[in-house]
Amino acid sequence: MAEKRDGKIPTLHIKAQSIPEAYYKAINAVHNGGYEIRTQYDRKDPHGNYIEPPSKDAKVMIEVLDPFAQPRFPVLSYCERGKYIAEFLGAKDHLVMPHKKLLEMISDGKEFEPTQWPYCYHQRLAAYPKSDGSTLNQLERIIGMLAKDTNTRRAIAITGVPEVDLFIKSDQPCLREIQLRAVENNDGKLVLNMHARWRSRDLYKAWGDNVIGITNLQARLACSLAEKIGREVIAGPYTEENGSLHIYGQDYTEKGMNKFFDNFPNLELFTKRASTSLGVKDTEIIPQLRELKAETTWNFPPEAIDLIDTLIEDYETGRFLP
Repeated sequence: MAEKRDGKIPTLHIKAQSIPEAYYKAINAVHNGGYEIRTQYDRKDPHGNYIEPPSKDAKVMIEVLDPFAQPRFPVLSYCERGKYIAEFLGAKDHLVMPHKKLLEMISDGKEFEPTQWPYCYHQRLAAYPKSDGSTLNQLERIIGMLAKDTNTRRAIAITGVPEVDLFIKSDQPCLREIQLRAVENNDGKLVLNMHARWRSRDLYKAWGDNVIGITNLQARLACSLAEKIGREVIAGPYTEENGSLHIYGQDYTEKGMNKFFDNFPNLELFTKRASTSLGVKDTEIIPQLRELKAETTWNFPPEAIDLIDTLIEDYETGRFLP
């Protein structure tokens, strides 16, 4: 941990072969080298004293050379990963409040609290709200750009909608942008690189699940590009920039972060406890996807049901097992 209170948030760099390796290295780096910072969510007692310690925070660049290396699924997870993968790929896009209604809730430039979901990452990427009321499928567009010219550096999709996001009280998208680059390797195969920019990330409770979700999207975009250009495309490295990658103070006292290095004193033990895609498909992914499909809370439209069915079939047949 940085002891100097010099007001300079550190910038850290992580390079790893796999997702579990990157996860452990990031937690170790932010725990030991992060800056102690209070957050908007820190709780206080009736006397105004903070209940938990401050967060540890840093600007972090992470490079995962092979995000599909096995074992791929970290032991640390705070969500139902099968359901989260479906959400990241668009199963819940229909829950987002229409853009026009969001704009109507903004009055005199004041902050507001949406009555429905103000965004989903996939919704902002695949149905970005345009000023004329229509939407833009950025993912389809950038794959088309790469299909036309694989050398392009312009295959970028964004999530930010400033006229809405800057007025939401509770949140705005953490994922801000993805960039796709396609380059040939020494074997003449086309490799699709993904680079993401994140505004803010909960490192301890969310990073691993976020990366599993976004690299699922990366793998499917690689397949889409392959179909368009008629040649094999490999899903390659995943890199990201984080404006704020943090471990909340309350996670030390309430979520076991204070015992993390007792439970996992070294990288080898943490990666040894990780699971393969094949290992989790029958224990987590497929059962959770089936549960999700049966849930009535979400009022899934036909296209969402089709997506979930496709994911189940992909994992059952092994046709697509990222």
